[in-house]
Amino acid sequence: VAIEVTLEAAPAVTWDAMVVPDGDACASALAASGHAKEFLKDQYRHCKAILLLGAARGLLAAAAIPERLADGSPDRALLQFDTSETEAALTAFAAALKEHRNFARETDPPLV
Repeated sequence: VAIEVTLEAAPAVTWDAMVVPDGDACASALAASGHAKEFLKDQYRHCKAILLLGAARGLLAAAAIPERLADGSPDRALLQFDTSETEAALTAFAAALKEHRNFARETDPPLV
């Protein structure tokens, strides 16, 4: 199975949030793509809501993004769920979107 990874030309800062669906083959292809990892890092740096489902959760490690904030507390806009938790995932993602950004993620200098 061949999977092609393409990203829109718009910079990450122009996107409001990011959702990465489950799928082993897709997660592997994204983890191997420097462009995909950089896009994820940019979303993280701009404090945007990020929802990772199932196998997509492995992208955090591939992009060297910490699962928790610098002070050790949970990042309420960095959401990881199994695909069986769809309702909880959507509820948490909607709450993160209402916040627009999670500025608690900002550090100087940036961690990612």
